[in-house]
Amino acid sequence: MNKKLLKYAASFLLGGGLFLFYLLRQKFPAAEASESCRMLADAATIPGLLFACAGALCWASSQGALDGITYALGHFFRGLIPGGLTQGEGTYADYLEKRREKKTRWKAYGFLLVTGFVFLAVAALFIVLYYVV
Repeated sequence: MNKKLLKYAASFLLGGGLFLFYLLRQKFPAAEASESCRMLADAATIPGLLFACAGALCWASSQGALDGITYALGHFFRGLIPGGLTQGEGTYADYLEKRREKKTRWKAYGFLLVTGFVFLAVAALFIVLYYVV
């Protein structure tokens, strides 16, 4: 099986599991059709936001937006360990150079954004149905 297809399948299965878990906790189906549409919209919004935000965070991280925070926290925690600062990367420039060498492509996490947007589109559909019904 294709690795890309496997990533999408796993993320949709996890999102579907979250979707079903929420519905089971809310005693679905409700007596009214509009209330059922609201529950379905809420159930699709949860995995949609989780996957979309995780994908956006991976994208921002791969672009270097969090490099300064990562370096500062690593430097801080190595400072708490006796002799830990001598084993570190050195300067921030050295850290950035190493980071750029092993930089991951953000497209490797694009499936998270796609999965999140699909669930959010389903949620939008149920929100429209909620107001129509």
